[in-house]
Amino acid sequence: MPRSTRRRAFVTATATALAAVALSTLASGSAQAASVATWDKVAHCESTDNWSINTGNGYYGGLQILKSTWDAYGGTQYAAYPHQATKQQQILTAEKILAGQGAGAWGSCGSAAGLAYDHADPYPSTPSTPVSQAGDFYHAIRAADGSWTGFKPLGGANGAAFFNGSQEAITATPDGSVQVLGTGKDGNLYHTARYPDGSWQDWNRMPGAGGAASFAARGEAIAGMPNGDAQVMAIGDDGRIHHNVRFKNGTWQGWNQVGDWQAQRIAASALPNGDLQVLITGTNGNVYHNVRKADGTWQGWFAVDGAGTAATFAASSIAIAGLPNGDAQLLAVGNDGNTWHDIRKADGTWQGWKRMDGANGATTFAASSVAIAGLPNGDAQLLAVGNDGKAWHNIRKADGTWQGWKTTGFGAQKAGLTGTPSGDAQMLVTRG
Repeated sequence: MPRSTRRRAFVTATATALAAVALSTLASGSAQAASVATWDKVAHCESTDNWSINTGNGYYGGLQILKSTWDAYGGTQYAAYPHQATKQQQILTAEKILAGQGAGAWGSCGSAAGLAYDHADPYPSTPSTPVSQAGDFYHAIRAADGSWTGFKPLGGANGAAFFNGSQEAITATPDGSVQVLGTGKDGNLYHTARYPDGSWQDWNRMPGAGGAASFAARGEAIAGMPNGDAQVMAIGDDGRIHHNVRFKNGTWQGWNQVGDWQAQRIAASALPNGDLQVLITGTNGNVYHNVRKADGTWQGWFAVDGAGTAATFAASSIAIAGLPNGDAQLLAVGNDGNTWHDIRKADGTWQGWKRMDGANGATTFAASSVAIAGLPNGDAQLLAVGNDGKAWHNIRKADGTWQGWKTTGFGAQKAGLTGTPSGDAQMLVTRG
């Protein structure tokens, strides 16, 4: 039957109706429920299995639910729109709609799937309210006008409510998408993307080198390039440095080892000319810099000079950002535990490290994790996890002045940050 003739969940429940649904559900248990396999059949009919679909027809997600219905049946506890929620969250909300409106809410798709006759609980062991824990990934947006969305959890792989990881990285590409990497609990590297409409791609475990099923990563970085590609740098479980490319069309180049160097931490950023600048802390704890030129050749590793007359600079956390004028700004937590800032200018010369002022008149700012991103207007925005365990934000304006540190109030372990073409700054942190 053509999509236009299907009847989908569309009745906006009143408070009285919702109360009746709640009582009915409690009284009947799973009598009006359906297995995940049956919901998959409904989604195949409604959206050809696309749980993130938003075609602009007023219906959203794999089960094509109206926004008003989603709101009425409690879907906003997960996301503003159905297509922004995980598959599991969409099904849990659809269970409530099924209890309130019956299988007929999905018309021919519900009938063909046997929705009225499958009374299995789709997630029998799933708690009604999933509980977040330390290491879960959270995302926030600071809009170009200075307003914030607040931190919200990223859904996990295979419909899980959260993605829990030990390392993370984020970047934006010219189309306005955001690419995210995470090292999961299993130690392997995963990738997801946030599209300009706010929907998220499901997490995918990245294949390893030489046909391996996975890539174990101790650290990772990702940089959105001017041509639409995203270049990935990662530290493998052997400590070696590896490079990959996610091409604009969504395919991957595959992993290539970059020399024989080993690293403890890694950061990377794109420059307007198509170069990729990379920072590492070596096995000796010192910071080194490299450039992968637009033609694919490498400059080679060079130790970054220390502060003052020191020959080297040791750091426990590093970050780098490309700016529209061709400069690269560096941010690091030095071996004194404080944040430091440096600039590699477009002509290849260096400003030199400067220790950053703290918040509220303090002379230093102690941190455990730092991130920095270049914005289209020439500003650089910073995110850091302070010694209070909270995420803090700062701005180095295009004229060289500083906004100063301001707390977000969100407890975090690690910080990630990227600037988008719209002037928004998108932030990724692991929960403290």
